[in-house]
Amino acid sequence: MMDKWINNNTISKILALAVAVLLWGMVHLDTGTPSSTLTVSYNNKVIDNVAIQASGLDDSKYVLSTMDTDHVKMEVRGQRSVLTSFFADNYQAKLNLNGLGAGTKTLSLEPDLPDGVELVSMTPNRVTVTIEEKQTKSFNVSIVPKGNPDAGLQLGKPVIAPQTVKVTLPKSQLSTVTAVQGAVNTDGISEKFEQKRVKLKAYNKKGQELTGAVIEPSTVSVEIPVTQQAKSVPVKIVYSGELPDGLALSKVNANVKEAAVYASQDVLGSLSSYVTATLDLSQFTEAGTRAVQANLAAPSGSDKIEPGSIQIQVTVVPSNEVTDTERTLSGIPIVLQGAGDGATATVTAPAGKTMDVTVKGPQDMVNNLTNDDISLVADVSGLAAGQHEVTLKVGLPKYITQAGNASQLKATVNIESPSTPAVTNPNSENESNPSGSGEKGQERPQEGQGSQSGDSDAKTGDNAAAEDKTNPHNGADSSANGTSENSQP
Repeated sequence: MMDKWINNNTISKILALAVAVLLWGMVHLDTGTPSSTLTVSYNNKVIDNVAIQASGLDDSKYVLSTMDTDHVKMEVRGQRSVLTSFFADNYQAKLNLNGLGAGTKTLSLEPDLPDGVELVSMTPNRVTVTIEEKQTKSFNVSIVPKGNPDAGLQLGKPVIAPQTVKVTLPKSQLSTVTAVQGAVNTDGISEKFEQKRVKLKAYNKKGQELTGAVIEPSTVSVEIPVTQQAKSVPVKIVYSGELPDGLALSKVNANVKEAAVYASQDVLGSLSSYVTATLDLSQFTEAGTRAVQANLAAPSGSDKIEPGSIQIQVTVVPSNEVTDTERTLSGIPIVLQGAGDGATATVTAPAGKTMDVTVKGPQDMVNNLTNDDISLVADVSGLAAGQHEVTLKVGLPKYITQAGNASQLKATVNIESPSTPAVTNPNSENESNPSGSGEKGQERPQEGQGSQSGDSDAKTGDNAAAEDKTNPHNGADSSANGTSENSQP
């Protein structure tokens, strides 16, 4: 009988329904009646320095220039296990700037909290912001080399591409931009410097970087040539050999007036005032005009000299056809020579320690003379302590002579020995310059001093002359523009 019920379809369905209803009731009974042993703990937590995150501003047109605070303090509540599982970085205060333009506004903040955490309070809950409109302006780019190249080399002018860039900043900051620069390392380089991408930065007048600047393009390419250090110095012509009897120099002109000497900074700093080219007079055997080449002498320690040679146009004429012209050069300094050991010699008259000298010679040479081409020497060799009137020795370039009476060039000299008091000339301040020059000058050493005429006073006897600048048979030199000079540079 039992088997018959079990095999009956209807009876099986009724049993299945009954079991289902029983299970449903058991489940709902458990959910509605919580266990008396389960407890949940809720705690409060204070979080300082929660960052404010601004968003929504049109960065292409505007910039958030100021915000009265960039953080808030939050108090939150949640289960202890939830609160301890999050760090301060998981909490944020949202600031919505969507659709806002330039100006100052006070806006509400929205908390952004982790799941399972609720806000108790937020201080402050509003913030005042200032939004500025961006502006763009073009600036020239400059490059700042850092470090020095190898010894004897110098950096040329940087070649920058592009030379100008656009800088975008808030209006208040754009007006403070004074330079857009890139820095390159040139320490120890020995050849042309090249860098394709040099990053640019904008700076204000205090040299501070404006970090918010948008620079377009942000990089430039840079090339910096490297050359040897050079100094331009005048070219002077010195002579060797002699012209045949009956011939005289009329004009000497060089096609180059200055030359560039390449050397280290130390060598360039010690260079003399000119470089020389030697002209051999013995190659001219007849009257006429010729162009000849002469090499320039590179100074000791220099790397090279440019140009290495010059062209000199020389005019030679019969001696009887040379037409002399006169010229007075003012303010030639008087140089003292020959003071004994321990003695001190001082020019007391003329008061300015300079004199005027009138010279004559070929017109072209005379016109190109300078004060450096003439020397005035007061030789006090053998003179005792006291005041003396000394005839000056005049040193002149070759083919230039003194016009007038050479003995008229005299100076008053006071000599003091270590044990002799100073002797002053009460009339020295009012004494006129015998040659008409009262300009002040400094006593200075003179190269190639010589004597054309005159002796010192009777106490000195005949003094040995210094190197003769005036002897037409001695080697002489001239400046590149044709002026004759002493052969010793």
